[in-house]
Amino acid sequence: MTKRLAVILIGLGLLTGAALPPTGPVPTEKPPAPADQPAVPAPTEKPPEAEESVPVPPPVPAPDPPPAEDVVPAEKPEDAPAPAPDVRLPGPPPPARGLPPVPGLQPAKPAAIRVAPEDPAQFAACQSELKTLGTVFETAAPIDDGEGCGMSNPVVVREILPGIRLSPEATFRCETALQLARMTRETVVPAARIALADKGELKAIQQASAYVCRNRNSAANGKISEHAHGNAIDIAGLEFDKGSVPMVIAAQDDGSFPAAFQRSLNAAACLYFTTVLSPGSDEAHKDHLHLDVIERKSGYRFCR
Repeated sequence: MTKRLAVILIGLGLLTGAALPPTGPVPTEKPPAPADQPAVPAPTEKPPEAEESVPVPPPVPAPDPPPAEDVVPAEKPEDAPAPAPDVRLPGPPPPARGLPPVPGLQPAKPAAIRVAPEDPAQFAACQSELKTLGTVFETAAPIDDGEGCGMSNPVVVREILPGIRLSPEATFRCETALQLARMTRETVVPAARIALADKGELKAIQQASAYVCRNRNSAANGKISEHAHGNAIDIAGLEFDKGSVPMVIAAQDDGSFPAAFQRSLNAAACLYFTTVLSPGSDEAHKDHLHLDVIERKSGYRFCR
């Protein structure tokens, strides 16, 4: 029935010249749903304006460059002010970096070199032997003249042996006095009785220097002298009953008794003292005999 109706309509259209709709598939009707099954409503399309959309922020335009007249040009090197000249007035140099100087406060002086104390037992033994030899002496207060000069137990000797004076009296260490007393008794007196018999008995030893605070050879600089420690004595001559005999340079070709006595004295002194500088040994010892008891390693002695 339906097909017949369509053919009739087509024929009418051809006869009347009416325009036909565009060709295309003719939708077919859906079959009705069975009576026992409920009809399902057709889904409706969501309207375009209801669709969710994420808004995209518009791009931020770049800032416009400032006008040319607002741009401040950088300073040229020649426009900068010149540094002030370094003008220094004459005067003391500035203090070193660190703590500021305190007005009126002087820098601390280096610690003084102190005198080492002597062993009490050795000092007591030395005094005992001096008394046995008949030396006339007395102990004195410690001496500390600074820079290492001084001694802790000085003795003042007036007679080195009974009847033989020290002229003038000498202040030095007990050990120095003891070695001089031994040498006088064992060497000087016997040798003088042989070589200088016409002079009589020895009455005094003329000393030129005992304790004194100075450098070696009285130099402005250098090592401190053994005289400054009380370790040395300089003998200038010997006094007899009938005259004095000075300490002189003993020439090797001089065969007289006085020259032989001087040479024997120079040599024998090295048996008692660790340093012996005989007359003429150097420029500083032309007219006296230097003797000292400086301690050296392995008991070494210097005799010239």
